[in-house]
Formats: sequence, C-alpha cells, structure tokens
Amino acid sequence: MTAALLLLACGDGSGDADAGGGSGIDAGARDAGATGEDAGRRDARVSLPDAQPAPDGGASTADAGGGGDDAGVRITGTCADPVPVGAEEPAPLPTYGGTCPTLAPGRNTITSSGESREFLLVVPDALDPSEELPVIFMWHWLGGDADGFRERGEVQAAADALRFLAVIPEERGDLSLKWPYLVPPAHSDARRDEELAFFDDMLACVAEQYPVNRHCVSSAGVSAGALWTGQLAQHRSEHLSSILSLSGGVGTGSLIQPVREWTGAAHAMPALVLWGGPTDFCGVDFDTASMALEDGLVAGGHYVVECVHNCAHSQPPIDTDPGVSAFEALWRFALDHPYWLADGISPWMDTGLPAGTPDWCAQGAGAATIREGECEGGVLGDCT
Repeated sequence: MTAALLLLACGDGSGDADAGGGSGIDAGARDAGATGEDAGRRDARVSLPDAQPAPDGGASTADAGGGGDDAGVRITGTCADPVPVGAEEPAPLPTYGGTCPTLAPGRNTITSSGESREFLLVVPDALDPSEELPVIFMWHWLGGDADGFRERGEVQAAADALRFLAVIPEERGDLSLKWPYLVPPAHSDARRDEELAFFDDMLACVAEQYPVNRHCVSSAGVSAGALWTGQLAQHRSEHLSSILSLSGGVGTGSLIQPVREWTGAAHAMPALVLWGGPTDFCGVDFDTASMALEDGLVAGGHYVVECVHNCAHSQPPIDTDPGVSAFEALWRFALDHPYWLADGISPWMDTGLPAGTPDWCAQGAGAATIREGECEGGVLGDCT
C-alpha cells in the first residue's frame, strides 16, 4: 500500500523519534498561527462540561452527560488519592497463562501468544513496598526501540521524580511498521489480537510482582507507537485510565492512509493528543489522523487535552527547568487522571493545566493555539 511504503521511508537512520515532516499537507486544515481559520470545525470540536463546586466546598463534580453530578464522583483527585466510594472500577487485572518469569528493572523476556517477547521495566529508585504505583506503557516509534524510548524520554528520571512504573515494549520484529495498526489484510485482526494479548501478559506479570495501582494504567505512544495506542485504547479501555498520543491518531477510511479507524471505547478515558501541526507528515498525515482521533474521543465523551506544536514530525519542543526530566509534563497527565473520574471530566478543569505544561496545549479538542518559534529540526522536522 502507498502509505505503508511511504512509512518505511520514515524510519530514520539515527534512531531519532520517527521524526520528520513534509510540506504536502493542506495547511488550511489547521491555522498555523492562531486558533483557527476553520473556526466552525474547531469550535464544534471543543467539548468541556462545566465544573461545579461540591456542596462541601472541597471536591467538585461536573455534568458530563450522565456521569458527574448524579454519581457524585470527585474530579479533583489524582492517582495519589483514595478511590471514592461508588466510583467506577476498572476490570480485574489480566491473568497470565502460566508462570510469570521473575521480572527485574531493565530488559525482561516473556512468552506471549507462543512467541518470545521483550520489554523494559523502569522502576523508581528506593521503591517502598507500601507504595502503590501507576503504570505507563510506552510504545516506541518506527525508527526506534525500547532503549531509545527510555533514553530520549528520560524515563528513569521521570519515574524517580513522579513515582511510577514504566513498561516499554519491544516490537516483535515481524512487522515492518512495528505495531499492528493498519487495516486488514496489511495487519490482520489475529495479529492485532496477539499484540493486545502481549499488553495483557505484561500487565499481569508486572502487577503480580510490583505494587501496581490498577486504577492508574496508562498507554503512551510516539508516532507508530501512538497509532498503536489509538487501537489499544479501543480494545483495552476496561484497564486504561488515560492515553497519550504523540504524533499518532486513527484512520479516516482513506485508501491512501489505511490506518484503522476509531470505532469507540467502552470506558471514556482522558486523552492527551499532541502533534506537530499541519506539516506533521511522515507517510501518514498525522495532522488529519490526530484530529480524527480527537473527533472520536469527543463523540464518546472523553476529556481531551490538545497540544499542537509547529515542528512537524519531530521531538516535541518542550522547555523544562533545570533538573526536570524532558517530558515530565506529559507523564504527569497520566498520574493526574485515574480510572474513576466521571466521563469527560478532569481535575485540571478546576485547577487549570499544571505548571510546566507547554503554552501550546489547551483543554478541549480544537482549543490549542499552535506554537510559534524556531524548531531544532527545521520547518520539515527530521523525516528522512
């Protein structure tokens, strides 16, 4: 397929983050300077319920189309808070079909669907057995691998500072595009289901041996990994509390961009959707794919934070203070959005976006003002 062949050209030779761009996108699809030449489409996509103070003046609730005021679920809590009485529970943790191998920080091997699979486990330093840790799955990009994600994402430093477990899967090696997100026959349903089982097996064994907060299991992906996260979210929403899509998205039914579409998720989970603006192109038009993901999320009542930079298909240009890991603002999103939040609402609706969040992020699909300024990789990013 044309898109698949183009994507193969996007695997960079340096191990950079599936990075790149292209100028062949209709720039009018997204205003490159402010919040929208296509104002009608953008306004229609913003969907945020109004937060109302709770009677006790503490936690607050919101009318999210049936989930907020009636349920009385507090929305100002995070993964560090107790689960409110009566809150929605995730499904029981998956079970592993056999005996889990003994896991340790670093590279681990597990048998899944009859295949030997590998993943990196990142554990925060000085782990206290009484801690109950959120888990973030991190799926790598086309030209990368698990080690590259750990290093470029400064994941160990973030895990130490924020106190979470990171699970960084390694591709199986049978797919040129790394993860099974294309429509059949390019990627069969059976191959997709094997990758879903790999997620189940990793989660089951990590939770068996480490103190996991099952209300705070998130998936984050970059580029090809983000396209896969868009699929995982639909099929494992009973376990996922939130998702982060970094230059990813879903398909639109186009034959020249044969990524699987969004068909819905049983559980409405908060989502951070980030991409590199109208020139974010590397075989896949990530501008269109990201907005298609947002459209599906909004239709399903999911809370959305949108982040749009102007550096095409390259590493997000996030500025951090000295001593702060590069993407701490992104990982914090996962830690601030437990499974039990009512549909479509977030503690950030009360507090605003946390300090350190890029100013080109905003609450609501279509609400972000695209970043201005220079880009390290140039106007076309690093897609080579």
